[in-house]
Amino acid sequence: MTGKVTCGTFDTSMSKRFPVPASRSAVRAGVSQAAPATPSDAGAGGPGKRHKGRGQSLAEFALTVPLALLMVLFGLDFGRVFLGWVALNSAAREAANYAAMNPAAWTIPYDLGIQSEYERLVENEAANINCTLMDPIADPTFPNGTSIGAPAKVSLTCRFNLITPFIALLTGNPIPVTASSAFPVRAGLIEGVPIETPSPAPSATAAPTGSVAPTASPAPTATVNPSASAASATPTPAASATPTPAPTPAMCHVVSLLNIQTNKAAAKWLAAGFTGSVIFSPLVPPNYRIAWQSLTVSPTVDVPCTSGIQVRSSAP
Repeated sequence: MTGKVTCGTFDTSMSKRFPVPASRSAVRAGVSQAAPATPSDAGAGGPGKRHKGRGQSLAEFALTVPLALLMVLFGLDFGRVFLGWVALNSAAREAANYAAMNPAAWTIPYDLGIQSEYERLVENEAANINCTLMDPIADPTFPNGTSIGAPAKVSLTCRFNLITPFIALLTGNPIPVTASSAFPVRAGLIEGVPIETPSPAPSATAAPTGSVAPTASPAPTATVNPSASAASATPTPAASATPTPAPTPAMCHVVSLLNIQTNKAAAKWLAAGFTGSVIFSPLVPPNYRIAWQSLTVSPTVDVPCTSGIQVRSSAP
C-alpha cells in the first residue's frame, strides 16, 4: 500500500512543535536586531561618571598638597636649627678651650687683648650659621676659681629665624638656641702647692782697710838719746755674711692611681703623703676609671711631697 502525505500538514505540525527563535527568523529575513540597552550599561562609561571622578581627585589634591608642603618646610627648619646648634656648640668649645688657657685675662688686672681675641674666635666660628649671636658675647665663667684643674665654662645663645609660618606662630619667631661647654684650666698655679721663695743673695765682703802710717818721733833731748820705735796699727777685718742654706723639701714615693675610680683617687694620693692636688681630665662628675697618670711609679725615684698629679680617662 502506498500512502500520501501532504506537505502542508507536515510543515504546519513541525513549526508548531519546534518554534524558530525570533532572532534566527530575523537573520533569515535579513533584518538585524540590536539588543536593548540596560540602565547599568548606560551609566558605566557615561559622561556623568567621568566628571564625578575628576572632582574627587581635585578635592584630594587640594587637601594633600598643603600638608605635604608644611611637612617639607618643617623638615627644612628642623635641619637648619640642628646645623646651627652644631656650629654654635663648636664655637662654645673653642671659646672654653681658649679661656682655659688664659684664665687670668678675666681677673684683675684684665687683659683686653686676650678678651678681644676670645670674641674674634667666637664670631669666626658662628659666621656661617643662620643664627644671630647675642650682643655682647657672654664672657667665660670660673665657678671654682682660676686654679689649674678648675672648670672654665662658656655658654652662648643666638636667635634663629624660622621660615615655616605655622610653626613660627606656635613656637615664636625667632627662637633662642643655646650651647655650652667646659674645659679644665691648664695655666696658672696649682692650688695647695706653695710657691718657693728665693734665698737672699750673700752680701759682698768688705775690703780690709790700709795700715796706719807711723807718726814722727819727737826730737831727742840732750841728756838721753833713746831709740824711737814707730807703733804700727793692726787693721780689723770686717765680718762676711754667711748664706742661709735652702731647706730640703720632703720627698714622697709616687703611688699608682691606675684602674681606680676618680672618687677614690684624691684620698689615695693624700694617704701617700702628698699635699698637691689631683687634676682630672675630663672633669668629674661623672666618675670614671683612671687609665693614665702624669707621674711614673718608680721604686728608686721620689718626688717632692708638694707635687700634684694629672689623671685621664685615656692615654693622651
